[in-house]
Amino acid sequence: MKNFIIGYGESLTDKVEVKSGGGSKKHPYTFSEARDRLVQDLSVVIEDIDSKPVEQCANGEVVIKFIQHPSYLAKSYYPTSLFNKYDIQDVGSKSLRIKPQNWAVKKHPEQGLTSCIFVSGTREKFEAMLNSIKHDNLPDGTKEIIQSIENVSSIKPEEKIKHVDIEQQELKLEVVLHASEEDSAVRKSFGDYSNTLGGTVDWERAKIVGGLTFLPVTIHNGHEQELAEFSHLRALRSMPKLRFNRPDATRMSLKDAFSLPKFKALNNDFKVCIFDGGIGNEHVIKEWVTEYIPSDVDMGHPSLLAHGSEVCSTYLFGPYNENQPIISDPYSSVDIVRVLSASDTDPDLFDVLTRIEDVLKQKEYKYINLSLGPRLAIDDDDVHVWTSVIDRLLQDGHCFATVAIGNDGDLEGEYARIQPPSDMVNCFAVGASNTEGNAWKRASYSCVGPGRSPGVVKPDGIIFGGSNEELFKVYSPLTHSIVGTLGTSYAAPYALRVAAGVDAITDFDLSAPTVKALMVHHANKEGNDQNDVGWGLLPNSPEAVVECLDDEAIVVYQGELNKSEHLRIPIPVPEGIDCTWVHLKATFCFNAITDPEHPLHYTRSGLDIVFRGNESKVTGEATHADTKTFFSVGNLYETEEDLREDAHKWETCISRSQRFKKATLLNPVFDVKYHAREKGGGVQKELEPLKYSLVLSIRAEGDTNTYNMVLQQNQTLQSVKVTNRLRI
Repeated sequence: MKNFIIGYGESLTDKVEVKSGGGSKKHPYTFSEARDRLVQDLSVVIEDIDSKPVEQCANGEVVIKFIQHPSYLAKSYYPTSLFNKYDIQDVGSKSLRIKPQNWAVKKHPEQGLTSCIFVSGTREKFEAMLNSIKHDNLPDGTKEIIQSIENVSSIKPEEKIKHVDIEQQELKLEVVLHASEEDSAVRKSFGDYSNTLGGTVDWERAKIVGGLTFLPVTIHNGHEQELAEFSHLRALRSMPKLRFNRPDATRMSLKDAFSLPKFKALNNDFKVCIFDGGIGNEHVIKEWVTEYIPSDVDMGHPSLLAHGSEVCSTYLFGPYNENQPIISDPYSSVDIVRVLSASDTDPDLFDVLTRIEDVLKQKEYKYINLSLGPRLAIDDDDVHVWTSVIDRLLQDGHCFATVAIGNDGDLEGEYARIQPPSDMVNCFAVGASNTEGNAWKRASYSCVGPGRSPGVVKPDGIIFGGSNEELFKVYSPLTHSIVGTLGTSYAAPYALRVAAGVDAITDFDLSAPTVKALMVHHANKEGNDQNDVGWGLLPNSPEAVVECLDDEAIVVYQGELNKSEHLRIPIPVPEGIDCTWVHLKATFCFNAITDPEHPLHYTRSGLDIVFRGNESKVTGEATHADTKTFFSVGNLYETEEDLREDAHKWETCISRSQRFKKATLLNPVFDVKYHAREKGGGVQKELEPLKYSLVLSIRAEGDTNTYNMVLQQNQTLQSVKVTNRLRI
């Protein structure tokens, strides 16, 4: 008899007081050194402002950049108070790798990751700041922030231009402005300036997310440099093409004999949606599929319908197994929204995004799949409009979204990186493996990580997506035959089938972050590179997710944390187990509010997790004895140069396993604290509690009584009921 996952772990948790330590900060520069450098930099900036034409400056303001020293990445050193003191506005930031003049410590890297902050103000305000820093007697807090600043300078237009297709006479650009909902004057000023250059702004398609406005702009080739001179313009690039599969995807009709399962009404209380090229009326799986066609989308193109119908079929039935002529049963029905139009020979990415956005705003669906997106590699400096908009819609954790990471993994260097919107922190980014067999690896076309930090482990995992050696066989509703194909387009709905299947076969209220934690927890890296496979190869059936090993208990915690509160999460290692080694594996997941204008400080929520393995070594209130790093930065960020003091704290998904001698564990716990930040700095207002999910495995090597002992010794825990599904 199989043992299944155990629920209600949160019933074991308790609030505790934990004192935090911390020594004084060593500064790389004295205050007088830092002040002299800042005065010199501001003097040069003011000269630059004097030479800038008025029409390039919205509200008479100019955006400049403040670069901090790499030693000051923690939110407590974010210079909000400095900007407030001189009434200049922080409008965004990005990460930067720099070689500072000095380090405060002997042992340091050649270069360090740091924050480049964009600040908007008038000439008068920057001059007032300069005079105050020169002459005033400043408080210690302000002095310390000035010591954190490495450099201040103007921003050159070439820094803002990402990529322009110089073959085109008429450039279709994607422009990003530093302009929030309230900044209509900045948008109007940009529109007027663009007109003087002969440019056209498509205001109807504008998207405003956080402190950024994303705009489609058309302008003659050669004027992009002048356009980038507009001070509040953050970035511009040629409008990328849409990807929904490999342009040269292998696709062949196979002669395999098969039969579809009989339709059975399924009693699921969740809804599933696929955004794709539609499915049309010429198919025999109408009982399982409902198609929705937005009013601005016309008849489907055969290749778009083929793609949409096969993505649907992959979710419903999974890949075809030639050893079993009856195709597997669906776990639920599915809706498909046709977001691609046949008349879109060059689909407008803003239109497609709007169609997706309109549906997601309704919050009807617990599971969604996106096997499409802009065909460009992610950029560490800027979050793409697709990522910004959809991440914001998923931040409340109501929905589990699988997103295909793209099929350009065989390109050179940075071009092979994952593609938007799979760099979202609130999604499940899926890559493709090359085979269903044991000798698996990343399929050569499947894009690679890392994501940006936070969100560094991307893809979240990989699952079979086909290769030239072993095609992905799937039932095609349009031809009523089995076709062989390949692409992350098929891997993503295959992973969604497994995830929704877990929900369908369990009698337990699983949140979307818990489903993500369960999938990550069961991913297997098997020595593969993190950038290739993320957390690893994903399970290919829901049963593999819900079943425990013979000597293991898997406990699910779905709880809440208040800001700055310590929660003690007991790890219920049972008394009396018969083993030498205990293996613990923990996976934490949560959804986060995002700040797209601050890619380096993208998530507003973070967890500080301390492992305490032996309560007999814990003394007094401080309880800092016997703390051990369970999740260390080094385990997550594989290269030393990517290390930053608190980076792992802001990741929305983190997983690790460790082995302990049984004798060293006595009532082990995780002490977890919820940290919050806004735009990189501290948060003043009251925040909603953070909903977290934790999946915890306790494996007492060789003791098959472990599972029952965990339940016997913790009466509030309950084994999750699993529906029997007959597998033919």
